[in-house]
Amino acid sequence: MSTIDITLKAADQGPIAPPAQGFFYVDQGNYQTFVLADTPLTAYSDSATSCIITAVVSSFDNRNTLTLAHLDSPDCIDAFFDLIASQAANGYQVFAQGANPPDNSTAQDNANQLRTRIDQLGSKVARCELALLQGDPRQDNRGDFGVSYSGDGRAVASNQPYDLQLYQRDPTCGGQTVYCIMRRQEQPPVQIRDAGQPFTHAELVELAEIALQFRKDPQDPATAFSNIVNLQSDEIRQNWSTTPAYEAPWFSDQLKLGAAFAIAMAPVVSLSAQHLSRTTPPSFGRLRKALLVPR
Repeated sequence: MSTIDITLKAADQGPIAPPAQGFFYVDQGNYQTFVLADTPLTAYSDSATSCIITAVVSSFDNRNTLTLAHLDSPDCIDAFFDLIASQAANGYQVFAQGANPPDNSTAQDNANQLRTRIDQLGSKVARCELALLQGDPRQDNRGDFGVSYSGDGRAVASNQPYDLQLYQRDPTCGGQTVYCIMRRQEQPPVQIRDAGQPFTHAELVELAEIALQFRKDPQDPATAFSNIVNLQSDEIRQNWSTTPAYEAPWFSDQLKLGAAFAIAMAPVVSLSAQHLSRTTPPSFGRLRKALLVPR
């Protein structure tokens, strides 16, 4: 099958409205894979500072796919490229932007790990375009990246930003944000998830429970994740970001959304602990058994 013809474009304009159809946003700690057939689509992510937004176009005998990911640590990068390598594609085209500012140690570690994992794909990498460690992530659209596919075998990889509202970045009303912050507190820790799959009830309950209990300093209630709702934007950036001077304008609002989600989920967490316990039959099952018992 013919490979996808991809044009790399550096965009210097401000945010534009996203396409009305076929637009997919991939948030931090997520990836999503799309089959490139005859339907146009745009896969996009933003807000990358030390993170790296990575697009891999894979060629198979009977199809081409695009996988977009927002990677935030060496372990996350490993988990993503383990998935890519397991596909056993015939070839790959890799595009990435992020790992900024260049003097940030997390950005440097992420850039080094990304290059290492791409090298391990070997000769199957037909093309590799990396824009890493280039400067202030708030300038020149360095925090944005995505791929727009035309539906006819052509695509454009670009740092064109899109004008999005908070609900478009986190359509779960805060659940995705809690996942992003708390996923490594799960047992076992979660490095990356498929954004194409919805969260299950059990996943959201577990994440909310972790978030409600989490304190950066176990001895200091003021460092509780739920206390974010009481903080000013600057305090949130300073306390909850690895690059506080460079975060996107909506960073603090999104974390407040996540903290509010966890607080709102508290009754659900409590009820779920009671009614979804592995040792306790489901409530309706117990009711049905009581109603049907012979008198």
